[in-house]
Amino acid sequence: MTQASTEVQIALLIHGQALLQREIEENKREAEADLKRITAKADADIKEANNKIAALEDERNKALKWGVMTLGTAVIGMAYWIFEKVIGGHIR
Repeated sequence: MTQASTEVQIALLIHGQALLQREIEENKREAEADLKRITAKADADIKEANNKIAALEDERNKALKWGVMTLGTAVIGMAYWIFEKVIGGHIR
């Protein structure tokens, strides 16, 4: 009876080991699927962030050009006004 019981215990241990191995493989597949999903989301988030950065840089450049042109126009207008005052004899 002892030998049969030992054989049964060994068989149960082998069966338990096989179940654990299947569970490990299933967990591994789930982890790989999760990693793939997270990587895809991270890539999408990076692409979205890069697009937002590009849009902000474009907006900044447009605002800078507009500001420089506005300031340049104001300086030229002031220079013309001063020139007219000097030529007109209002300033000596």
